[in-house]
Amino acid sequence: MNRISDKYVLYHAVSSYQLLEVILHRLLYHKNDRSVLILPDFISRKYPQYQRLKKAHFFDEVYLFPYLKIPHESEETVKNSVRRAYERLIPHEIKAFSDVYVAGAHFYFSLYLIDQRVPFTFLEDAAGMLNRWEELYRALKINYPFHAEIALKYGLFNGDNPWIRRVICLKRAQSQDVSGEHYLDFSVEDALAKLPYLERERLIHFFVRKKIRTSAEAVLLTQHYANLGVMSAKEQEYLYRRLRETVLKNQRLIIKVHPDDTLDYQAIFPESQVIKDVFPAELLPYLLRKKPPVIYTFDSTGCENLQKHFCIKKIRRDRHA
Repeated sequence: MNRISDKYVLYHAVSSYQLLEVILHRLLYHKNDRSVLILPDFISRKYPQYQRLKKAHFFDEVYLFPYLKIPHESEETVKNSVRRAYERLIPHEIKAFSDVYVAGAHFYFSLYLIDQRVPFTFLEDAAGMLNRWEELYRALKINYPFHAEIALKYGLFNGDNPWIRRVICLKRAQSQDVSGEHYLDFSVEDALAKLPYLERERLIHFFVRKKIRTSAEAVLLTQHYANLGVMSAKEQEYLYRRLRETVLKNQRLIIKVHPDDTLDYQAIFPESQVIKDVFPAELLPYLLRKKPPVIYTFDSTGCENLQKHFCIKKIRRDRHA
């Protein structure tokens, strides 16, 4: 039996991909260390079962951070709100953690770490997003301009802050130079493959209870453009209707909807199979009982961690807008 160490490690995650990533990282690198996970309060809409992360022993403690209650008024107001929330919720001094890993670093929790002078490891927002961080900044600025400017000021989109001691990213998905000790390579695709079968099944079971049967010949990964403010819901619907009539015409599809996408794809693709479960796309190879060989996507970051399982066909959005 493995001895549990006295070390405590802290993880922070915001998105579905990040949640999967930190679970895998903890299992592979800190399995015998005590662990605390901070999630945003709004993640309970997607994963009301979040407390099962503790019951399944992925983390020892799980807390929901009250991001929805933090007023976007001034930098001082934000910092005070984050400090009070941490001190009220988390029963550990922030400097007591041996390692701190922050995915979704552009969220306000990072400001608390910086103010407390706590070094932390930055995890890129999604696979390949480190060298596309400007996209993340622009998308956030549309709906939350104050938040975007604060995160930009502190280098929380690209990891350019003196208290960020390391950056974890998928190196093969970057166009910038990520050589050197500052950058650590982490592939969710490879990490899932490394897990023992029963442990991987336990992880999958947190997100989805049953495997998915399909006779589709291709998978479509959707993007949540309207939710990001990149386009209106009507424009996004038109984009996918155009896709149905062109590239995907006569294709038997199974559609994996982005966890933050609210478009009705059954109405757009009435003959297709739409997956209702909410889970990271990286789990598709282990959930589909009869795996289609091809994935179609505009620019989903999820496909970066699916290249060993599917033939990825990226579609140029400007040709279908």
